[in-house]
Amino acid sequence: MSNKQSTAIGAFTPPAGGSFSMYFKASPELRPLPNIGCLFDIFTGRYHFGKHGEAILNGGLGHCVGVGGQGNSFKSVLLHFFTLVVLNRYRKAMAQIYDTEGSVQQARLEQLAQHLKHIAGLDLVEIGRLFFTDSPTMKLDVWYEALSQYMANKISKENRKSWTFETPFWSEEDNAYVKALAITVGEIDSLSMAKTSVIQGVMDDNSIGSSELNTVSLRTSRDKSQLLVDLADATIDTNTFVTMTAHVGPQHQLDPRSPPAKQLMFLKQKLSFKDVPQKFTFTTNILWFITSTEVLKNDTTKAPEFPRSKDDDLKGDTDLQKLSIMAVRNKYGPSGIPFEIILSQDEGVMVGLTEFNYIRSFNRFGLGGNVQNYFLELYPSVNLSRTTIRGKIDEDEKLQRALTITSELCQMINHWEDPERLFCSPKELYEDIKALGYDWDVLLNTRGYWVYREDEEGELPFLSTLDLLRMRKGLYHPYWMEPLKKAA
Repeated sequence: MSNKQSTAIGAFTPPAGGSFSMYFKASPELRPLPNIGCLFDIFTGRYHFGKHGEAILNGGLGHCVGVGGQGNSFKSVLLHFFTLVVLNRYRKAMAQIYDTEGSVQQARLEQLAQHLKHIAGLDLVEIGRLFFTDSPTMKLDVWYEALSQYMANKISKENRKSWTFETPFWSEEDNAYVKALAITVGEIDSLSMAKTSVIQGVMDDNSIGSSELNTVSLRTSRDKSQLLVDLADATIDTNTFVTMTAHVGPQHQLDPRSPPAKQLMFLKQKLSFKDVPQKFTFTTNILWFITSTEVLKNDTTKAPEFPRSKDDDLKGDTDLQKLSIMAVRNKYGPSGIPFEIILSQDEGVMVGLTEFNYIRSFNRFGLGGNVQNYFLELYPSVNLSRTTIRGKIDEDEKLQRALTITSELCQMINHWEDPERLFCSPKELYEDIKALGYDWDVLLNTRGYWVYREDEEGELPFLSTLDLLRMRKGLYHPYWMEPLKKAA
């Protein structure tokens, strides 16, 4: 939570010529980051306030994000989820996918977008918001040169104003809304397999076993290091978000008496990121590591733990997967904290099931009823069970919203300090806010992510989890809502 200190304790007025502002250019007080949900925002974000006192979470996707994992750990699916959610939530966002493994297809992206209501069924390529290219078409250096030109065009004197829009974040210093360029996403799947033109030329000119190929790995590491160093500043300045996957495998050591060096504190000593330079581990703002995957099946029926319907009862079905993931590097928040993502191999990341699985794992946080039949304490009118929750999430947006608020509150209690003593149980939140005269049907018909102010028309009203906590204490009333009627 962001609050400026109002006291003047320790204030000092420098002598003439001693002000830093006379010599240095200040960085912006806030750089807006897109929200992507599904447990990622709280781990990477902090709240700031809007003009009307609304609490807006700034976090989710970093400007340079890596996803690492061993083979078949669904790194690409997670990376595509980041891209598609941004395209779904931010109307002016555009994305470019660079495929180095020959596996990314438009039809697959459309399949993964089926639960994203703003882009489901849209041909994003045809309308110009999504573009595909691959390694045979453009080598890594050629692709990055093209991306650099695209980014330079955004911030050129002629075009910068046209790319700039207002966010809902409020600058007290400027007495104005914080502005940001439209979002550009560049996805590299994967950096491990990417090759530059020079490396490809060396490989084309020499046969396997040739001594000329002995230095290919060193040259590749050098080229990728240069790209990563350049990305660090270029992406921030142009509001570009580059995401990339990298393979993780055993770290080999020729000298058995000398153990391999540990790359990161929360990465096992014997593991390393393959075919990427060491700079990958410290130029990324966020580096997610998928530690393990397992089929999510019911121990008794051996069918999916959360079936699509009563007919989805095939024993041995491996569609639902549970990914264990943690940030091994996170410049925006804590690292080393594991959590789980639920995904369908067919449908992609399952946001509602992920949030439900999270609160269930913390002593059934926010769940009433019993183990077989239960309900969300923020949405008690809907009865749930293991076999019905997946279908009801798909059908009921208020249920999905209640899951998001409950899981974010659980994360905040688990990982944040509470100096204002706002935190409470979901049951307390529900009952106390209802007692104040608020209608939960109205409160759940909202969105918790920010959008550009130019795109607010047609969107649901904004209400964050922190807003609800502050409403309970009488510290906030939604600016888009009529004043509450006082009891006679």
